[in-house]
Amino acid sequence: MSSEKIPVVAVLGPTAAGKTDLAIRLAQRFDGEIVSCDSMQIYKGFDIATAKPTKDEQRLVPHHMIDFLSPEDSFSAAEYVKMAKPVVADIHLRGKAVILCGGTGLYADALLSGMLFSESAEEEQKKREISAYYQDYGLDALLERLKRADPAALSQIDCKNSKRVLRAVVICEAYGTSLAEYRAQNRAKQSPYHVLRFVLDVHDRAYLYRRIDLRVDKMATSGLLEEAESFYLSHIDGTASQIIGYKELIPFIEGRMPLSQALENLKRATRRYAKRQMIWFRKYPDAVRLYIDDDSFFPQAEDACRAFIERTEYDDSKNA
Repeated sequence: MSSEKIPVVAVLGPTAAGKTDLAIRLAQRFDGEIVSCDSMQIYKGFDIATAKPTKDEQRLVPHHMIDFLSPEDSFSAAEYVKMAKPVVADIHLRGKAVILCGGTGLYADALLSGMLFSESAEEEQKKREISAYYQDYGLDALLERLKRADPAALSQIDCKNSKRVLRAVVICEAYGTSLAEYRAQNRAKQSPYHVLRFVLDVHDRAYLYRRIDLRVDKMATSGLLEEAESFYLSHIDGTASQIIGYKELIPFIEGRMPLSQALENLKRATRRYAKRQMIWFRKYPDAVRLYIDDDSFFPQAEDACRAFIERTEYDDSKNA
C-alpha cells in the first residue's frame, strides 16, 4: 500500500438532505466505511434529535466517530481531528474506501485541510483564565474583549456561540495574533488527503424545507419528546446543549406553550440552521454539487466516485 495521500470521499450538505443515505449507498457500492463529521452525533444517546444513523443503518456499513462521548463533555475541532485522523488511516490501510459524512463544515475542513493543532502551556493557562472571566461576566463582556484583541474575528465566528467566542479570545491573547493568522499558521503545507467533495444542494430551497418539516414530524412521533425531556432533566451545559431539537421543546415541557407551536419553532430553527450550512458549503469551488430534487443525483455521484477511486488508485500505483 502506498504511503501517498489517502483518498477520501466527503458527503457534505445541510440537515435533512439525505447525506447518510447517500454515504451508505456509496460505501456499499465501493466497499467503504463511514466516518462522521457531525458535531452532535458524537454524543451518546440523544439519537433522534441528532438524526444519528439507526442501528439498522450501522449494521449495513461500519460507522465511526459517532456515539462515543458523554453529553456533559465539550468537544472541539482540534479534538475531532486528533481522533479522526487515525480512524481514516486505519480504514485506508485495511483496503476500504473512506467516506466522510456530515454537516459540520468546521470539522470537515479541519480534517481535510490537514490543519495542525498544538496547545502550548500559555494557551492552557489562558483558557483557564478566560473561562473564569466568562463565568463571572458573561458573553457580552467576552465579545468586547475579543473586539479589543481582534475586531475582524467578530465576522469570522458565530458570536452567539460562547464556546467559539471563548476559543477565539484564548487564541488571540495567548499567541498575540489574529484568529485568521492563527488558522493560516495551523494549516499543513499540504493536505494528507486526495478529496472528492460531494455537496448536497437543491434547485428549490422549498423542497429542502419540506423535507425538514417532514423529518421533525416524524421525530415527534418517534420519541423526540421523551428525549427532550430527558435532556431537560439532565441540566446539561456543554457542547451538547447546542443540539437543535431540545431547547425549542422546553417551553412545551414546562407547560408554557402548546406542542404544535413548539414543533413549529423547531422546524423554523432547523430551516435556519440548514440555511447557514448551505452558505458554508458554497465556498467549495471544486465540489461536485448533487441536487437532491433531481432524480439523477445518485448515478451522478456513483460515476464521479468510481472515476475518483480509479484515478487515485492509478496515481498510487505510479508512486508506489
